[in-house]
Amino acid sequence: MERENTQILWDAKRLVQEYLKKADFIKHYVGKPFDDIAWSDQIRIKRIASALRAFMGLKDTEENPVDFITSVFDGWDFDRLFEDSPFQKEDHAKLMALVKEAMKDDHRYASLTRMEDYHREDSSSIERKKYHERRYMLHVLLDYRETAEKIISHFDGLMEGTVGVYLCVLAVRGSCIEPLKRNNEKIDDMIVLLLGDKFKKSFSEEELKANYGYPKETDDELAEWDCDNM
Repeated sequence: MERENTQILWDAKRLVQEYLKKADFIKHYVGKPFDDIAWSDQIRIKRIASALRAFMGLKDTEENPVDFITSVFDGWDFDRLFEDSPFQKEDHAKLMALVKEAMKDDHRYASLTRMEDYHREDSSSIERKKYHERRYMLHVLLDYRETAEKIISHFDGLMEGTVGVYLCVLAVRGSCIEPLKRNNEKIDDMIVLLLGDKFKKSFSEEELKANYGYPKETDDELAEWDCDNM
């Protein structure tokens, strides 16, 4: 999250992370009335949909937020996501550098990347293969991050417990959850690269409110409603 003149910005990484917090919840409500969702979660989902519309240049369109987000992020093809959002060679190189660093196995990385032999293929075949590889990679990373997000939020609903319970919760958070959060930052960087050129920008909340239907409700209002209603 960046700050510029005290304005909070939505960049692609924030979009991805906010989506992942609600991904499982969003999928649960596909095909169901949006009004069935608790009011505070409606606002959080509308925020994600607004930012996503901004990145995709959909200024004058309005869809059910759940259906719109799902049509972009959920699935195997990602056609709507990749439309007019090229994946540049330099971004592919950055992605591969991150993958290699995370693998911590240079020999295996070299042997696997040597399997991508494009020398005997025509240009259209190469482009198709690269497109498919891009969507496969994005699918795998998003699928993992959705699972990891459930682990990270595992204790979020804990309201009370004995001293021993809290000690165990803090032990798990310190030994497992905090390192997982740090490593997930690297995975999120990979996901952002795979999104392509459309997502190499950022938007202030004021821009989103003015042009993309971003809700006006504040975090404090959402927290207060949650306390009173959950």
